[in-house]
Amino acid sequence: MKHPCKYHPGTEALWYCAHDGLHLCQQCVDGDEDHRMEARCLLCNHDLAPVGQDQVGPLWQRLDHYLQLPFALPLLPLLAIWAVLAALLPPLWMMVPVALLVGLPTFAFSAALMALRAGPRKSRRVALPGWDCLGESTAWQSALWQALPALLVIGLAGFLVVAVSIPAGLLVGGLGMLLVPALWLAVLVKGAAPGAYAAAATYVISAPRDYGVAAGFASLGSVLVVALIAVAMDVLPLPLVQGLAGLLAGWWWLVLAGLCGDIAARHGRLWGLNQGGRRVTQPLAERRQRTQLCAGRFDKVLLTTAKVIKTKKATVGDWHHHDRLLAVLGKDEERAALVEPYLDVLIRADAWSEALALVARQRKRDPQWLPGAPVLRLALAEGIYEREPKLAVGLLKDLHDKHPDFADLGEAYLLLAKVLAEQFGLAGKAEQYLRFVESHCRDARLRQKVAECRDAWA
Repeated sequence: MKHPCKYHPGTEALWYCAHDGLHLCQQCVDGDEDHRMEARCLLCNHDLAPVGQDQVGPLWQRLDHYLQLPFALPLLPLLAIWAVLAALLPPLWMMVPVALLVGLPTFAFSAALMALRAGPRKSRRVALPGWDCLGESTAWQSALWQALPALLVIGLAGFLVVAVSIPAGLLVGGLGMLLVPALWLAVLVKGAAPGAYAAAATYVISAPRDYGVAAGFASLGSVLVVALIAVAMDVLPLPLVQGLAGLLAGWWWLVLAGLCGDIAARHGRLWGLNQGGRRVTQPLAERRQRTQLCAGRFDKVLLTTAKVIKTKKATVGDWHHHDRLLAVLGKDEERAALVEPYLDVLIRADAWSEALALVARQRKRDPQWLPGAPVLRLALAEGIYEREPKLAVGLLKDLHDKHPDFADLGEAYLLLAKVLAEQFGLAGKAEQYLRFVESHCRDARLRQKVAECRDAWA
């Protein structure tokens, strides 16, 4: 079943938030891209659980689904083959290894079933593997390495039943089966190799609740199978008992494979399995804001962006985002109070078109508005005087009255004179500002520029 993400429509949800009861996609999740960190919800900061195939909630709540799994139509032939051939074998001790050889297709199907459920999400659309899995060498390798620990436990338990006592054999078999799911998961995650068994404890510790369900079935299920066979031996002919033993063995094996596969589907991201989720390259802070915006938590996003624009690393995009949020929330006063800092950022970034749009917006609200800081006026005039000469004149004129102590007053009036002479043809008016520079500024460099301007306009 494909779960859609509420906040990013059309995106498949890979996580489930029990606190909010929501299915969330990777964009809504706070966690390491390699999934070494525990996933948390970007909205409520609670732990998230991976969404398994067709499942949400504890594994034991779906135990009936796994008990019925071997009777699905594609898997029934496996049970039939094992049961029929076991029934036809002679009642000799050598029937045990022969019966295990008959079960090899079931081992391969179980390995393929686990890989299918734990693998990329697209592959899970096919609920069960097909018979072509028997032609894959990887499935056979995994099947043999997964079968080995279970067969060793069964063999040791059988030997103790004969050599010591039935309770001793059942006790050792039940305890040994508790570790079989961890060993199967180790082979599934680490690969078909003897060294994979060393990682078995990891899967017990990291998924204790779900693993407990699988381990409980592996142990109690095997004991119950033996008990049923023991009862059947008293009431059924031996061939039927052998057939029942083969049927129950195949059933137990496939149920355990389904349980282990879905445990890997739930926790595989934490174990490094490639489950086919689209890798998110967008920074976490941007994903958090986007998710909060999709959820309508504008005030929370506004608090975050307000903190960002107060830092030296704030970009034009950060300021633009904050300004848009203020506009959406109707906070016009706060928006107006931030015009000059926003304008300063735009000027330093040479974003002149955006700066002019910001000035035009503010002057629409107040036709007489101009930046108050003389440094800001000069910097803006230097950037826009060619495209907006009239605004440049308004920014620079009368600076000696409003800001007589401005250190760059001479530079400002030289620029003003240039605009008046070159853009409006007012050389006489420009001369007045050149004389002001000469009389009030003792900087030789400025005097040289005054002479150069007069030569250029002569």
